[in-house]
Amino acid sequence: MRKLMMAVCFALLAGSTLSAQGRGNAPRMRTNPEQMAKRMAGKLMLDDETSAKFIPLYEEYMQKLAECRIPGKKMGSQAAQSDKDIDENIKASFSAQEKRLDVQKSYYDKFKKVLTMRQVQQLYERPDMGSRPRFQGQRQHPAPRR
Repeated sequence: MRKLMMAVCFALLAGSTLSAQGRGNAPRMRTNPEQMAKRMAGKLMLDDETSAKFIPLYEEYMQKLAECRIPGKKMGSQAAQSDKDIDENIKASFSAQEKRLDVQKSYYDKFKKVLTMRQVQQLYERPDMGSRPRFQGQRQHPAPRR
């Protein structure tokens, strides 16, 4: 009887850890630019008139940023890459970062015409703009001593 109880407990424990894994390889759903623009307009608390100007501009901005993404990595392990491949990848990364910065600068002037400076600041403080830590649990400042 004792062995049976131990086996049941072990099975329950193993089953609970397996169910906690979630959807490991399931594809992530991507939101379309229109949904992102509407969500950002809501976050910035825009009125209807400003929102009508902002949403198409923001959709265009997100499309331009998407075009600046770093090209996909070549298949194979990093150890198998030659020095030339590594050099090309780094240069491509620099080029993509420069294009992204150029897009951000050009749309900054366009956003200033539609939004207040506080709203522009809030727009550019998004996590993917590099102004916040990547991990939400990461602290900005050390905890004060008592």
